[in-house]
Amino acid sequence: MRKKTNTLMWSCFMASTPLMAATTDNQSFYGFTGLINIPNAYVADFGSLHTQYNNQLEYRADVVDGHNFTINTGVFEGLEVGGKIASVSIHDNLFHESAKGNSQIRDLSFNAKYQLPFIPKNWFSLAVGAQDIGGAANNYKAYYAVATKRLGNFDLTLGAGTTDNLTNRLDGAFAGVQWHATEWLSITAEHNGEATSSGLKLHVPSKWLSNQLAISLAANYYDHKQSEDDVYFGINFKYQLNKPEHKSFRPIKPAPQLAPQPKPHITPIISDSNSSGPKAPQLKNKPTLLKSKQVKHTATDSELEQTAMAFKAALLDDGFENIHVGYSLSSVHVIIENHVFNQNELDAIGLILGRLQAHFNYPGMDFNLVLQKLEVPQIQISGQLDDYRGFIQSGTAPNLAITNRVNIQHGGLTWVNFGSTNSPYYTPRLTLSPDIVKGVATELGVLDYSLALKAQLEVPIWQGGSINVTGTQGIATSDDFKDNKPFTRFRHKDGLTSLTYKQNWQLPFNIHNQTQIGYYYEFTNYLGFKHQSMWMSESGRHQISAQLGYFDYQDFDGDKTIYNTSYQYNLSEYDISLSASVGKFFNKDSGYKLTSKFWFGDTSLDVYYLDTKGRFVGIGLTVPLTPRKDYATSYGVIKGKHNWRERIQTRVGESHNNVAFGLGQLPFDDTTIETELFNQSRLSESYIQHHLPRLREVYKTYAK
Repeated sequence: MRKKTNTLMWSCFMASTPLMAATTDNQSFYGFTGLINIPNAYVADFGSLHTQYNNQLEYRADVVDGHNFTINTGVFEGLEVGGKIASVSIHDNLFHESAKGNSQIRDLSFNAKYQLPFIPKNWFSLAVGAQDIGGAANNYKAYYAVATKRLGNFDLTLGAGTTDNLTNRLDGAFAGVQWHATEWLSITAEHNGEATSSGLKLHVPSKWLSNQLAISLAANYYDHKQSEDDVYFGINFKYQLNKPEHKSFRPIKPAPQLAPQPKPHITPIISDSNSSGPKAPQLKNKPTLLKSKQVKHTATDSELEQTAMAFKAALLDDGFENIHVGYSLSSVHVIIENHVFNQNELDAIGLILGRLQAHFNYPGMDFNLVLQKLEVPQIQISGQLDDYRGFIQSGTAPNLAITNRVNIQHGGLTWVNFGSTNSPYYTPRLTLSPDIVKGVATELGVLDYSLALKAQLEVPIWQGGSINVTGTQGIATSDDFKDNKPFTRFRHKDGLTSLTYKQNWQLPFNIHNQTQIGYYYEFTNYLGFKHQSMWMSESGRHQISAQLGYFDYQDFDGDKTIYNTSYQYNLSEYDISLSASVGKFFNKDSGYKLTSKFWFGDTSLDVYYLDTKGRFVGIGLTVPLTPRKDYATSYGVIKGKHNWRERIQTRVGESHNNVAFGLGQLPFDDTTIETELFNQSRLSESYIQHHLPRLREVYKTYAK
């Protein structure tokens, strides 16, 4: 049977006709990019997320029919990270199976691969990688180096590795060839260091799917001496985290007045605004507002007033709040609040400035925009309307002065009193989102969960202050979360989970504060408070935060104290942030956490190391579960959660992998200063300057 199958496979290989060039981020059955059993030197595309299921399971020295769930993503150019869940069964309780004498495996592991730079693409690609990094039980541990050469529609791969895997896959030299015969068919043949295999990959034509989704099917004939079956199957889904509107951003060109000079103010940018590199002109010096020397228009005060009224009416129509518009013959000032563009406040800025240049089409005028939240200043942007109009019309770089040290001036201006300002106070904002408590790849099952609908209601009452109510309603649970089962204690509570008063305010030296006090439920009831202070540098590169909290048990005598200090460095030009925090967390675990976060538009992926009551490595994915512009009425705002996050982690450096819930946790972690006032640490000079294309795109998308 095996001989006949191999003959048929190679007949197909020889008969097909190559029609197109190959894609480079095909997924193997083991979570990394590659053929089927071995890696190649390519990595997952930047911003792509791959998930796969296949039934080819390595169990001790055997290859059996089981379950593999893999995930892999390209976090930036040249680096991919991912993980794999391997299990003989889905729901079996391994403690019961062990008592019966039936041995099984359920393993969670992490992978990483890095493609070495500086090697010309027309030579070959070279990468190094690791599988099953640092886990407690390293069933699939392997390290490897691999090279791949493209010849027409063929990828030739050669590598060497070392492994603790009992199947000896990736032990010593391995090699393979992949032939991309057509747009929808790839054929592979490989030797993994121990055994040979051959396979097919079928790619669903892209015209059948959306631009963000790709699907492929794989079949592998595995000639392993301990193989239980001959043929194994898998299905892979690729999702592009960068949204279509981000791909349509046009690169920004140097402005004519800033063309090359002896000391140029702006340097050229790269041509692809969707890559991981800089996305806008890099300013060598802090930009300064080039004040107009004289008024170049002949508009009367009455004409300016009519223009200001029409501009304000357009902003009210957009759903903005607390709108104040002031003008003079030479400048226009806007003070405004955004509660509708919640995915990214950059969209609000882009629409406001776009409408501003369109309405005030008078030569020689300056502008000043102040964005605030419940009258707490967030950021100030100044520039020349002629300059910004050129940016909208032809894509030339605007000269903007951006600072989070806001200085509002009212003197010498005429303020428009026509129409309401659309007050934010006593206007409810309802946020709906799913909430999940889960156990992943434990002895009890591949996935145990408690799923609930979470509703968060915020009612602003005065400057910086609001009342916040949160509740959950259970939707579904797995068996192990039901009554008298192992995870019963961690199941969602139906009803009220928090009732707090929250106050934000600003101090000198760009220090912001937030205090929350009230009722809080986390497995039991508490009354308490949490205070946070945060400082961000004027450029947005550096931020320091300190948190302190006290929570008193209401069900019995006792209390909890938390304290935490963190530092974050924002590499806005690469959409990366690096952070470190240390302190005492909510569940009385003390230690530190190191995090690297990678942004793909408004979606982010973070990789972290946590050392508290144990050491853990994990991956988190944060996605906006709300439209780019939320639904707003005169009665309030209904929206989804703009920073919904799920994570998966495993212990490292220990002899066991015991389940741990709630470690490294801080209460009210989704209502911090970074989230509420600073656009998830993205409302800064450096972020705006490196994402200028989005300002232009959002105006062209939403202006009517």
